[in-house]
Amino acid sequence: MSFSCPHFDMDHEFCMKVRNSCVPGQPGCVLRHNSVFAVPVEERLAEQKTPNKQELRS
Repeated sequence: MSFSCPHFDMDHEFCMKVRNSCVPGQPGCVLRHNSVFAVPVEERLAEQKTPNKQELRS
């Protein structure tokens, strides 16, 4: 299933409501209380904060 969000800036993959990168379901997101996600939002937020292995090699 897909969604449409009036706060999502498609050009920059940025949420204008929370003023951060778009992670559907994050605190402040309009989808937080009315949607179910296959991967919990906490895991997706943690992935964003952890640099991937390729970035560490640079």
